[in-house]
Amino acid sequence: MSLLEVKNLTYTYGQGTPFVTHAVNDVSFSVENGEIIGLIGHTGSGKSTIVQMLNGLIEPENGTILFDGRNIKTDFKKIKEVRFNIGLVFQYPEYQLFEETVEKDIAYGPTNMGLSSDEIAERVKYAAELVGLTDEMLKKSPFDLSGGEKRRVAIAGIIAMRPKVLILDEPTAGLDPKGRDMILSRIKEYRNETGAAVIIVSHSMEDMAKTADKLLVMNRGNIEMFDKVSNVFSNVERLVDIGLDVPHVTKIAIELNKRGFDIPKNIFTVSDLKEAIISCKKGGNL
Repeated sequence: MSLLEVKNLTYTYGQGTPFVTHAVNDVSFSVENGEIIGLIGHTGSGKSTIVQMLNGLIEPENGTILFDGRNIKTDFKKIKEVRFNIGLVFQYPEYQLFEETVEKDIAYGPTNMGLSSDEIAERVKYAAELVGLTDEMLKKSPFDLSGGEKRRVAIAGIIAMRPKVLILDEPTAGLDPKGRDMILSRIKEYRNETGAAVIIVSHSMEDMAKTADKLLVMNRGNIEMFDKVSNVFSNVERLVDIGLDVPHVTKIAIELNKRGFDIPKNIFTVSDLKEAIISCKKGGNL
């Protein structure tokens, strides 16, 4: 049994108006424990609508969402129980922060779970350390922090609930390369420590190449592809056709391969390309 199973999900905006939009059309997929799924697609492809349905923020017109075999609409007494298990970090962290201190903001979720004060303190400490927040920062107002720091507070607030499915909408948007790498490494660390599944919505193909196990590609409300990263990125022309791209290093590898160099086409990170070029040079093919 899959940890998260989506069956025939459908959602339409503006029904009964001239502005009707079919955001999600009969979408089905499953997510296993410990998987990191990259959810990618052009603007308006249905990505954000899907993650909001998974978290119970909006209700699908048709279809079923099963978490651990339980229907999130009918088998949970309250929707907040779903959100304790399927945590969503929004793209804009300032919309998710509201307490007077960072510490209280991170503690909000665990407090609502009815945990003891000792358990709450332990979870706040764990989540803060995981995302790189110092004790000094915990005493500050979240609104006195930088954009990257707010992002970390928002992620910590969800992690403190120890969700079995962690969903992040553009977690690295607007961050410099160092900040992106830090956030993604901490997300992977949470997965490694807890066995949780992670779903990341992103426009960065480089980030997805380094982080995801599989890619779920959305196109006009439909699933275009759902496969391992290497298999998805091998479909360069199709990805470009639907308004997406592949990592720049992949384009370089493909071009070198076309020119007769013994470089694999399924290269997705700079380190992989470096190793392939070194190996090619040693073999006398470069």
